[in-house]
Amino acid sequence: MGLCSASAVVSHTMRMSNSSKLVSLITDHYGLVKVMARGARRPLSKYGATLEPVTLIDCIYYYKNTRDIQTLSHAEIIESFSDLKADIQLFSIASCMVEIAQSHTAPDDPSAGTFALLVESLDGLKKSSRMDADKHLWQFMLRFLAAAGYCPAFDKCLKCGKKPRGKSVFLSYPDGGVICSCTDPGDRFGIRVSPGSLRFMNDLMTSEVEDLARLKMGRAQRAEIEHLTLQFPSYHTGYSRPPRSLAFLRRIMAEKKK
Repeated sequence: MGLCSASAVVSHTMRMSNSSKLVSLITDHYGLVKVMARGARRPLSKYGATLEPVTLIDCIYYYKNTRDIQTLSHAEIIESFSDLKADIQLFSIASCMVEIAQSHTAPDDPSAGTFALLVESLDGLKKSSRMDADKHLWQFMLRFLAAAGYCPAFDKCLKCGKKPRGKSVFLSYPDGGVICSCTDPGDRFGIRVSPGSLRFMNDLMTSEVEDLARLKMGRAQRAEIEHLTLQFPSYHTGYSRPPRSLAFLRRIMAEKKK
């Protein structure tokens, strides 16, 4: 048994007894780690609000390679993201980011920069306006795909090598890129994407966080981008369940439009 120290984003908690919590952590160097926080549910717990989801912490835990759940020894808050938690829409988007990161982060595997990307995205969301919040979610999704090695190429056709042309282009999931009107995609698995959505996704990938407010996204584009960023990684990873937080976010957005 040894002590491990890590920075982590709290992604999920579960009641284990009247006094303890099971906590899932997305860590900087150890991938997804599950720890038992003994006494965390007591009124005068030393952890306080430290182990709430969407919280950036420093932690120390006892590690033993023969068990799947480690024992938490110490935790303190680096960033509580209280501004996000105070706004139901922003908190729903932050929860989506964390849930997506957890679902694609394996134990003992930093997942090619997942932790750093998640923290950067949460920090950018914290500084954004509610009008631009959606853009932060889809930028996170696209950059997450890139970090995991799955992100498709949007800027040129796989067949002719030129800028995609036509009223719509075909995004091929297995080929990881787009096929324009120069050829028939045949029986490849994928979806049709409008040129506007294609340009917007490329802009999301290349824009700095502070420049997102300048990008304009229509309702139809949002639906296409959401579908693509959920289905594309599902094809490659086999993980098909959409984030539960996303369903709640959709309800919030629907209420806003009434």
